[in-house]
Amino acid sequence: MVVLIGFVGSGGIAREHMNCLQKVPDARIAAFCDIDINRAREAASSIQGARAYQDVSEMVRAEKLDAIYVCVPPFSHGFEPLLIERGLHLFIEKPIALTLELAKKIEAAITKAGIINSVGYMWRYLDTTALAIKVLRENGPIGMVIGQYHDPSWFPPGHWWIDKSKSGGQVIEQSTHVFDLARYIAGDVSRVYAELDTLLLKDVPGFNVEDVSVVCLKFKNGAVGVVTSTCASRKTFTGTALRFIAKNVAIELGGHAHYARVFWTDKVDQIDSNVHPYLEEDKAFVEAVKTGNASEIKSPYSDALKTLEVTILANKSSKDNKPFSPGLD
Repeated sequence: MVVLIGFVGSGGIAREHMNCLQKVPDARIAAFCDIDINRAREAASSIQGARAYQDVSEMVRAEKLDAIYVCVPPFSHGFEPLLIERGLHLFIEKPIALTLELAKKIEAAITKAGIINSVGYMWRYLDTTALAIKVLRENGPIGMVIGQYHDPSWFPPGHWWIDKSKSGGQVIEQSTHVFDLARYIAGDVSRVYAELDTLLLKDVPGFNVEDVSVVCLKFKNGAVGVVTSTCASRKTFTGTALRFIAKNVAIELGGHAHYARVFWTDKVDQIDSNVHPYLEEDKAFVEAVKTGNASEIKSPYSDALKTLEVTILANKSSKDNKPFSPGLD
């Protein structure tokens, strides 16, 4: 079976998946949809036989598709039930929505339809992530988690990312991968307390997202954690990392989790990743659509919803000056 795929959104992250899917033998990209029809046409021109659309409804009516890649900015979500009602399997890029209400509505539709679904938390697919889970399981328990997302981000005037009503802000959009991988390895979160502010980039026109944030986490297994984020760092002082302090070992996942450092009592081992995380998640999704077996999908929508809730509660905690506990089971 060849899996026929359409894209909603034809920007940078869509191009990443396009490149990977062309390496998956059972995947064929058939169509692109974007509110900027020229961008859709440009994407389609790079794939033999692919067609371009400006309207989602028109694309799914005209094309015989098996699956859709949803690669749109956070504020553009909400059309997913239209795709789900047609039985189309969904790969959705993070963050999955800006509100829990919308995300729960989409989750309910996915559950009712029983479609294959996956969310783009690609760090879960790294061999270094699997290694960290194994080593921590054998040398735990985990006592502390330390995460960072430090970046000298720059976006042109008017870009959706610098508008919190469109991006959701620093924690929801930028450092969501750190929160998700912390959850994936250390387990679900039971309490969130945060301080978020805009202190360093106030002079940037239209910039109203946070540029510094500190989020404290309590995990259900008892571990404590903190995630620090900034988009106002220097190019000489940047990077993402997650550090896990366990009873008999410490592990650092750095460079977007592309390497693992394992700190033993008398030595340090470094292991570099040998896999392409986007390719791995795309291969898992296509295989699941092809076979109907979703067991290799590591980030289903229902679990991505839990990551979204943690980051939304971080925003709420900073605003209300008190901790909150996630309510999703």
